[in-house]
Amino acid sequence: MRFQDNKEMLHGGDYNADQWRDRPDILAEDIRLMKKAGVNTVTLCVFSWSALEPMEDVYTFEWLDKLMDSMAENQIHVILSTPSGGKPPWMAAKHPDIMRTNKDRIRLFYGERENHCNSNLYFRKKVRQIDEKLASRYAKHPALMLWHISNEMYGQCHCDECQQNFRLWLKNKYQTIDRLNQEYWSSFWSHSYTDWSEISSPFRYGETAIHGLELDYQRFYSDLSIDFLKKEIEAVRKFTPEIPVTTNMFHLNCGIHYGRLSEHIDLIAWDSYPRWHCAGRRNSEWETAVSAAFGYDFSRSLQKKPFLLMESTPSTTNGFEVSKLKRPGMHMLSSMQAVACGADSVQYFQWRKSRGGYEKFHGAVISQNGSCETRVYREVEEVGRVLKSLSCLKGAQTKAEAAMIYDWDSLRALDEQKSMRRQNKGIEETMLEHYEALLKNYISVDIIDQTAEFSEYSLIAAPMLYMFLPGTAEKIRQFIRNGGTFVMTYYSGLVNENDLVYEGYPPYSLQDIFGVASEETDCLCDGEANHFTYNNVSYQATHYCDILQHQGAEVLSVYEDDFYKGAPVFTRKKAGEGYGCYLACRAEKAFLYAMYSDLINETGIRRITDTVFTEDVMVKERFSKTDRYQFFMNFSDEKRTILSYELDGYECKVIETKIL
Repeated sequence: MRFQDNKEMLHGGDYNADQWRDRPDILAEDIRLMKKAGVNTVTLCVFSWSALEPMEDVYTFEWLDKLMDSMAENQIHVILSTPSGGKPPWMAAKHPDIMRTNKDRIRLFYGERENHCNSNLYFRKKVRQIDEKLASRYAKHPALMLWHISNEMYGQCHCDECQQNFRLWLKNKYQTIDRLNQEYWSSFWSHSYTDWSEISSPFRYGETAIHGLELDYQRFYSDLSIDFLKKEIEAVRKFTPEIPVTTNMFHLNCGIHYGRLSEHIDLIAWDSYPRWHCAGRRNSEWETAVSAAFGYDFSRSLQKKPFLLMESTPSTTNGFEVSKLKRPGMHMLSSMQAVACGADSVQYFQWRKSRGGYEKFHGAVISQNGSCETRVYREVEEVGRVLKSLSCLKGAQTKAEAAMIYDWDSLRALDEQKSMRRQNKGIEETMLEHYEALLKNYISVDIIDQTAEFSEYSLIAAPMLYMFLPGTAEKIRQFIRNGGTFVMTYYSGLVNENDLVYEGYPPYSLQDIFGVASEETDCLCDGEANHFTYNNVSYQATHYCDILQHQGAEVLSVYEDDFYKGAPVFTRKKAGEGYGCYLACRAEKAFLYAMYSDLINETGIRRITDTVFTEDVMVKERFSKTDRYQFFMNFSDEKRTILSYELDGYECKVIETKIL
């Protein structure tokens, strides 16, 4: 069955069957247990290159032939992976230059995974060979449903070949060395270049003072990684043009611009491993749930359609400082959270635990003892039953009238800044605080970057939008004039796309729209706070405090302490049909909730449910053509009541209503 024809919610995960090639009894038992647990999908060959090509140009596909046939006979779909994420030892022994050179210019030895050089031509050739052999061999196989390209791509290489490609990338971008020098402001400290050959990637024993250079190397390696992915896609599409492709994304700061990557794949896949039961509040998982939801909403927003939860764990992980078990009920709740946020699947890493290796104690559906008489298996079985009952949700959409800007370029530039606070900048935390405030107001939220179309939203929040790409300022201006409400914060609109500071006060070219100009930013030490009052309630201002020049905005709050006492903290200005709102400080969560509540009421954004926030309860919704599905999720182990619904600890209720 082809992916587009499949009407089921997918349930399954990574099946590393090459580890059990000499155990047909285990393979047969696994298929029996998969069917019992409602598993309808497995991902094969993510790390099977050594089993497929044990020696150079010697291929052994027979074991995979039998496995693919068994899956088809048992109506289990296959997501077939290209194995480029984990190369065989013989390849590095013969060609050590396929291994990455780290930032300190040290070539890595063979080991671990996803540490190849994306420039290396030999490695690219071998990847294409194995991809084409897989695609040609299984092109017509009835089990093949989807291509899984590589695995959790991340990182950089700094070898000579990558340096040369970087110089070509720079030359293509800037055209002349004079323009590069201008954009890098390289005359500072007499760092002006006279030839492209003088440029190399930044590292601690070399150039570290040019922020534009650091940003450009991150952009270059993101582009190089996406190009590597595109070549793999070309290889499989040569034989299977009708089979969709994806790759599993896993971390918001993995070094790859997911917005650009998403343009080259057919659907988004996301790996999610929240740290449940480690947040500090004994009976609440709310903060962890917010972080997980952000990743899901980010994934859904990339293509504005449902995504796949490609990897999760039914129990524990082995990647954290403390790897806790999921408490009873948490696996169902966390799985339903992904579905509520737009996932059309719940999949695991992995089906059966390995007997050795780095992840031998990572959670799996079946442990080394092979038993299905376990708490974990029973909970997975229950998820399978629930997913089957929710097949009507497959393809259901999320309708968001509000968005939050989470921009890759701006965030990477903020990471590199030497101003403000060197440590504990709180950038990601600030993003999550604004997102949480919107969630707690029970509205749907898209996570977009500044290149997205703004006109479909009524409210856009843009915390710490440090960098304006070309055209962004004008887009914000038009969005507000056409009736939108835009929330800008401190440290926004300071630099252009190459981290070159604009002349004039921030936010760049928008002082007339927001009615304020940021003259200075005071950074507060840990434990310090200023104060302000909003709607007769006092709140703290921490970390960053913009000192604003008032240029016509309505002042809703002012600082109450320090030498800038009386300066605006929160302002609003009408421009055209909309409003530009400016928040000059990092404000506590209670204020953000109150502020966004007022703005949501003023803009008329529809709430998923019209009630105030109930502690620990997250509410999401999806729409099919005929029905609306509301998800009420309690991330506490204690009972909660919202509207007329009583939720037990870690319970999710799904409410279906017909669309009139």
